[in-house]
Amino acid sequence: MLPPLRKSGSKSCNVFPMMGEFRVQSEPKKMEQRELDRRNLSMLILAHMMTDLNQGAVPALIPFLVAKQGLNYLGASAITVAGTLISSLLQPLLGFLSDHKSLSGLLVVGPLLGGLGVALSGNLPSYGWVLLAILTSAIGVAAFHPEAYRYANYYSGSQTATGMGVFSVGGTIGYSLGPLVLTFLVVQGGLSATAWMCLPTLAIALYYLFQQSKLRSMRREQQRSLEQRGKTNWRAMSLLLSVIVMRSMSYYCLSTFVPLYLISARGFSTPLANSALTVMSLGSVVGALLSGPIADRIGRRRVLFWMAILISVSILLFVKAATAFSFPVLAVASAALSASFTISMVLGQDYGRGNLGLASGLTVGLAVGFGGLSAPIFGFIADRIGLTITLSSVAILPLLAAALILALPKETL
Repeated sequence: MLPPLRKSGSKSCNVFPMMGEFRVQSEPKKMEQRELDRRNLSMLILAHMMTDLNQGAVPALIPFLVAKQGLNYLGASAITVAGTLISSLLQPLLGFLSDHKSLSGLLVVGPLLGGLGVALSGNLPSYGWVLLAILTSAIGVAAFHPEAYRYANYYSGSQTATGMGVFSVGGTIGYSLGPLVLTFLVVQGGLSATAWMCLPTLAIALYYLFQQSKLRSMRREQQRSLEQRGKTNWRAMSLLLSVIVMRSMSYYCLSTFVPLYLISARGFSTPLANSALTVMSLGSVVGALLSGPIADRIGRRRVLFWMAILISVSILLFVKAATAFSFPVLAVASAALSASFTISMVLGQDYGRGNLGLASGLTVGLAVGFGGLSAPIFGFIADRIGLTITLSSVAILPLLAAALILALPKETL
């Protein structure tokens, strides 16, 4: 006699549902628990550092170009503004294109052009050629970032804020070292020594040239993961971009006018006042390193909100506190500004998961660039009402950003 169909069916049900459960749940579980890829992320951080080294070298290059070619202030400032505009507009465009087709080759072309442009700038005969070389470098730097942030997101695994924070530090360190490296080269070998600036980025370009197959494979895996997570939340992205613009406006105002304020209002010497920029760079590194693990533990939106509050309070304390506290308070403000940038990047990639490249281009390029273009506006205001009132008024921007942060979607921890 045959056994009851129910028992036979129950055995089958015990097998096939398990197999079905394994098929459905194994991939999401694997993606959620994917560990931070330290080796590949470290190499990407180095690439970020070497690429942004050239971006940071451009402001230090301008005084040497003025001395050699007799540039006026308009010509000198045009170099910086043109580079900022190209970076701001090109990054979203390349990010958009990378959402539809793998552009892993930008990890080769970006560093290569970034270093080549600065290398040539000290070896060209006229202003027009120098401007073209600097714009070439700006194009290379802009081309590198959207794809680099895409792969940094992938290599970070489930520790996105931590990985992205460390990745951002690489760019901060590179940008900070740029003026030192370029000045050393020019002082030792003359303006033609800028040619050495292309060697680190050439090595980076060669490395990623031989990694293209692996990068395309990782891109396909990442794309499958993003498709399972849903589409871009454009409402949240719009709010976040507004937050980033306000954060960027605060940062550029401080970095531009803090040394001038310390000289005019606090009586600092020029070298001592300029050292405030070093303090800001160090604070930025600390903020990026600490904010990632904290945000991964207690929530990105929550940390972003309190960083906005801390920025506002720190700016007011910097203006009102005793001179002895100027640098410590400035370091805290810079750490909070850096932390907010790192977390904003991670949230931008989360909200823009359906358009990861475009999200990276908008948050790193367009929003930051628009904030940077506000510096002349603050200069115009400061000429009329003074630096003290202008810096104090900047404290309003982070508070407005904090109100927008409260409207961002809540996270499930």
